[in-house]
Amino acid sequence: MKILKIVLFLFAVSPFGLYAQQGGFYIKGTSPKAFNGKKVYLDYTKDGFPVSDSSAIVDGKFSFKGAVEEPAYSRMVFDQDGKGKLIAQNIGDRLYFYLGNETYDIAIKDSLRTAAIKGSPLHDAYVSYLKEIGGGFMDIIDAGNKAFGAVKQDAPDANEQYKAIHEQFEARFEARRVKELAFAAKNPNSIFAVDALIDAANKRKLSEIEPLFLKLSKEVRQTTNGRQLEARFLAERSVKIGHKAPDFSQPDTQGKMIKVSDFKGQYVLIDFWASWCSPCRAENPNLLKAYNKYKGKGLEVLAVSLDDTKGKNAWLKAIKDDGLPWVHVADLKGWSNEAAVLYGVRAVPQNYLVDPQGNIVAINIKGELLHQELAKIFDN
Repeated sequence: MKILKIVLFLFAVSPFGLYAQQGGFYIKGTSPKAFNGKKVYLDYTKDGFPVSDSSAIVDGKFSFKGAVEEPAYSRMVFDQDGKGKLIAQNIGDRLYFYLGNETYDIAIKDSLRTAAIKGSPLHDAYVSYLKEIGGGFMDIIDAGNKAFGAVKQDAPDANEQYKAIHEQFEARFEARRVKELAFAAKNPNSIFAVDALIDAANKRKLSEIEPLFLKLSKEVRQTTNGRQLEARFLAERSVKIGHKAPDFSQPDTQGKMIKVSDFKGQYVLIDFWASWCSPCRAENPNLLKAYNKYKGKGLEVLAVSLDDTKGKNAWLKAIKDDGLPWVHVADLKGWSNEAAVLYGVRAVPQNYLVDPQGNIVAINIKGELLHQELAKIFDN
């Protein structure tokens, strides 16, 4: 099956200033008793860290309790076949919604995807927002993948069909982005305004997005997502060749705090990566070759992982499996990694070469380009 190749940036946390956030959330779920013993999974974000929970269906009921500092864009997965969460979420029986400190009544009939959610003003507002901008991101992705899957792979015009489908859905996303920008302009007090700008910013120039962002209410701009988007604007202007590399501090694999400024007097390559990132893992042997050649001449590597708390063991295993001897740090906040936010990182692998004075001298040097740039510095 051909997969719709569109980069997905899930919103980590999205507070909704119009709703008071006190106490905690309570999700009350019901389902046919035929699903007794099956599991429902809940993924959300709290204090910048991912949280995962599960609940087994007993007597046609399941539930979740907890609390969030801010409403969080969340995912629920229903494992109907008992094959585990990963398979269930890939099959697609999942539901995306905003989780605030409210009470939710979720009624499953035959699928979580079509389940009704009642009792939450936040969710009602989210549904209205999606209608205004042209539907949910994942709904469009799923529709695209279904269209790709319907193409017979041995059809003589299969490639033409794939191209036509891709163009169709790209146009749909572009129309959605236009509506997102219009929504943000009309609704400066809405949490969804900043989320709309974040999604639009993945394909539009930040110089087009920033004026709209500055017109949002102070409350919305100061949400977690608002601060992260603002950091991207700052990074766009300041994280450039010839500018000072922003300093940050994160714990290494032993919990020791490491700062960029610790490497003053040396060349240091700040490398953003993750254990789950296939291109990152493919680049590691190339980086290792360069490191072994130039470490004796003053090159250091500071690797910043975008793994989260659930992926800590995978991160440590990847370091060992790939034989990476340099310094590794992570705050285990995934895409909300504070260093990544500071540098405006939206994709990995991404790197920044910093000179002994702390200035950025090269950006995103990989493959043969990495060796060419290092040779200019160390071989002359």
